[in-house]
Amino acid sequence: MFALGTFADKGQSFVGLVVAEHIFALPHLLELWSRSSAEEDLPGQASLLGLLEHWDENFPRLEALARFAADEVGNISPLEPATLRYLPPVLRPGKILHSAANFREHVEEMAAYNTSNGNGDANTRFAGEKEGARPYLFLKASSTLGGPFDDIVLPAGDHQIDWEAELAVVIGKRGRDIAAAHAMDHVAGFMVANDVTCRDMLWRDDRKNFKTDWLASKSHDGFEPIGPLFVPRAYVTDPGNLRITLTLNGVVKQDGHISDMIFSPEEQIEFASHILTLEPGDIFVTGTVGGVGQATGEFLKAGDVVETEVHGLGRLKNRIVAAPSGIE
Repeated sequence: MFALGTFADKGQSFVGLVVAEHIFALPHLLELWSRSSAEEDLPGQASLLGLLEHWDENFPRLEALARFAADEVGNISPLEPATLRYLPPVLRPGKILHSAANFREHVEEMAAYNTSNGNGDANTRFAGEKEGARPYLFLKASSTLGGPFDDIVLPAGDHQIDWEAELAVVIGKRGRDIAAAHAMDHVAGFMVANDVTCRDMLWRDDRKNFKTDWLASKSHDGFEPIGPLFVPRAYVTDPGNLRITLTLNGVVKQDGHISDMIFSPEEQIEFASHILTLEPGDIFVTGTVGGVGQATGEFLKAGDVVETEVHGLGRLKNRIVAAPSGIE
């Protein structure tokens, strides 16, 4: 078994192969491997996105490389994690597709919030029923991506900044018009994500008939810490049985289960692929469980620490910091 990450050391980024919690620089490991093996280089080895573009070909080679690293761990010095910066594993995906209102508990808490604030007609509001509904997806800019342990910088001004713990699904095979039954054939692996949201920018008060503003509420720089590593699909035996949690300053705020999803990752992939071509490196961030801050009026502030976990895939830990002075 192995995982992959993107790391920086002294300003230089590289792909790291992670075996039994040991981190090996992929270029160095490949060099050592080539001396004792007839295997060819990995196509696209300079980046995880490059590896994903040849994923079916690269995966068995990476497994062989991981076995080599495990056998030679006494002879090869792993990197020291404390000296590395963890970057988003996929640095510049072509598309990040997010699912809105996709967990029943989250839909219920938002319905209660909207009712208590007099927003809309409760009789016509979506209440989590799947019949007659379709997945609700929106795009988020790749520049929002942050490392799994990076600071999250608050926008200047007084805003309602919220958290959303989510499972991220990474595409490894190009496709269009993909049936849900075959969607996992196009998935390379999984990560953890926190879809940070500026709640007060979600609803436009200057254009009430146009309603939601996903760009202003979701795509601030650094509003998508992700990682900590990319875990191949082959090692996640039951992705429909994962637990998602989030703590704020050590206090549990979200604790839910993938089984509460309204539309599964496979159904989201089917829906999106009938609209646009999915390509290696594209990411689906599949919706959040109940327990977001908006439901109770609690929002992030400078000094807070948020930890986001999909159990079995790893944990993000991000400190909230104020916007630099002078930023408008």
